[in-house]
Amino acid sequence: MSLEEKIIDRIFSSGVLGIKKTDLKKEFTSVDLDKILNTWQKQNEIIISKKGSTYYCWHKDNYFQYLLNSDPKFKYIFELLKEFQTSFQNLSVSLNKHVEKLDSKMILLMDSLLATNTNSSAFENNLSHSNKVINLENFKEDFDLTINKYSASIGWVPLSTLRNDLSEKYEIAENEFYDLAEQLVNENRSHYELSSGGNEGIMIRGLIYGYVRCL
Repeated sequence: MSLEEKIIDRIFSSGVLGIKKTDLKKEFTSVDLDKILNTWQKQNEIIISKKGSTYYCWHKDNYFQYLLNSDPKFKYIFELLKEFQTSFQNLSVSLNKHVEKLDSKMILLMDSLLATNTNSSAFENNLSHSNKVINLENFKEDFDLTINKYSASIGWVPLSTLRNDLSEKYEIAENEFYDLAEQLVNENRSHYELSSGGNEGIMIRGLIYGYVRCL
């Protein structure tokens, strides 16, 4: 791991608390830290801001969580936006369900017209897609492969990225993915490490842990 990678990993691992800029300078004395931090700040990789009279550094996603925890106005606005998003998603889901029901009825009608002797089996096949059982070992294998696919040099991958791939592959909803991910991490603590931050993830003691890497 290069020195710059160690610096960004140090900032990332500090989580929502951030790390003092002065502490970074003490820890990494052999580089022009100000130049490196300014470059990352311009690239929107990190946030440098005052907390009290001291400058702190955050990874961009951890800073978002820091604002939620420390700024009541920011949290209030964010909650309003989430409510709006949830309402819109619920409306979209409701419309999709109606469309799916119409599609199912049309399929059943076509089946009954094309093969009158398969009416009962058509109903059974239509109802058998729910309650899919997912093999946790297979899920773990795909989970690890997807981490390796997207991991950067420091190894961290947003859980939302894994969800996009695996939810589509396994045809599961967001909450089902995070239930499986939480079960996987809890059963393999020596294999995975979680980090707080992000807009979605596994909720632990009131904090969102939205990043994971393999150890």
